[in-house]
Amino acid sequence: MPSPRVLMISSEVDPFARTGGLGDAVAGLSSALAVAGADVVVVTPRYGVTRIPTEASMASTWWPGTVAARVGWGAEDVRQLGVLEVRHAVAGPGALRTCLVDHPDLFGRDGIYGDAHGTFGDNALRFVVLSLAALEVAARVWGDPGAGSRGPDIIHAHDWHAAPAILTARLTASEAWRRVRTVLTIHNLAFQGVLGPDALDVLALPRAAFADGTLRHDGQVSLLAGAIALADQVTTVSPTYAREIQTSTGGFGLDGLLRARAGRLVGILNGIDTALFDPAHDGAIQATYSAASFAREKRANRGALAREMGLADDDSPMFCSVSRLTSQKGIDLLLDIVPALVHRGARVVLVGAGDGHLELALRTIAERHPGRVASRIAFDGALARRIYAGADFFVIPSRFEPCGLTQLYAMRYGALPIVSPVGGLLDTVTRIDAVRDLGTGFVASAVDPYALLVSCEDAFTLFADRVGHAAAVHRAMARESSWAAPARQYVALYERLLA
Repeated sequence: MPSPRVLMISSEVDPFARTGGLGDAVAGLSSALAVAGADVVVVTPRYGVTRIPTEASMASTWWPGTVAARVGWGAEDVRQLGVLEVRHAVAGPGALRTCLVDHPDLFGRDGIYGDAHGTFGDNALRFVVLSLAALEVAARVWGDPGAGSRGPDIIHAHDWHAAPAILTARLTASEAWRRVRTVLTIHNLAFQGVLGPDALDVLALPRAAFADGTLRHDGQVSLLAGAIALADQVTTVSPTYAREIQTSTGGFGLDGLLRARAGRLVGILNGIDTALFDPAHDGAIQATYSAASFAREKRANRGALAREMGLADDDSPMFCSVSRLTSQKGIDLLLDIVPALVHRGARVVLVGAGDGHLELALRTIAERHPGRVASRIAFDGALARRIYAGADFFVIPSRFEPCGLTQLYAMRYGALPIVSPVGGLLDTVTRIDAVRDLGTGFVASAVDPYALLVSCEDAFTLFADRVGHAAAVHRAMARESSWAAPARQYVALYERLLA
């Protein structure tokens, strides 16, 4: 079978623009697929906050002319978009290009989904335009299936922002486009692209698909529900999350639809960029190290982090968390037990940005425990890596977590994760059993402060056992977390669809 031609569509892609794990995951998967031999074109907006890298491994060129996206029934509703193509050097037989679609009115803003004034009110229009432009990009790159060309083999859409590409290919495009195989990856089911029925005409979506229930959920238009119903394959970012979203507690109202499509639903764990997140070659940290040298250099990194954050520079364990500050991430559960951790002798570092009341809570608890608790309201990748390198334990108290990447980064740097028993956290962190020399972290028995504190107490016990702690760190750092295995699973999935 020839190498697949994959059209990858996402609202965010690292290193151009990202808010979290979605951008990391799309970039990592796309690169790994190209290394495995696929021809991958990633389409994402060129935002006002987009950064165009200047690395020698990337070359950017503006396309001549524009691509069109018709989002209404009149000629005046056609959006003309410029395309900036970035070609990536790939250590493999495939190819990787990122096409950034440019429309200053829609995308040239100081934010991806919103700015200091709140969420953008026209996000549905913006991302429908992205999806339609992506199909036009694919037709320019590989030829238009409607005109007899091969076109893309796979349309791979990520979250609701790219779901309209699947809807368009299935509902409004030519018969040839309907035959192109489609994959929808759900990174977070909580976000579904819900609109009023009056949006159908503006977004060029057929009313018949709303009337027959394809696009309808609770009387509203649900872009994600429509794509779940129509995609050839639905994936999530961990096996446990694939099971959780089929339940009433984890399905956010779509559990019935997902159970109906269970035969087309699979969970594939995300990987991480193990070249970027590598303590042996990370220029952002105080002292580089490997599993063989972590004991000495970890102490140096812990001391440097303590000085940077204004904490006491002693030998007490360092408990850290880097997170978006939202209810999902459960940072309030951790805040509830911080006084107990400090009383027990820990130092605590809390870094993140998000909801205002949680930002205030981080500042307040640091003020109450000077020298023992430090907080930083920031979204800073280099600081995050210094925290992974300096932390002894990395706490992730999420209420739900589709996959999670920070626990993978933490283990890579020898910080043992303490996690809630949900989603991808369960799939990536195995409980430490020092007696049998097993496990890479601590998994709480429930999503609540008491269970989290019990796991932290277990961490204190392990920290006092130098031999057992060192063995656990070695196991964590040795965990295979690259994109190689997930990419192979996606290639096999594509091949099954094309067969």
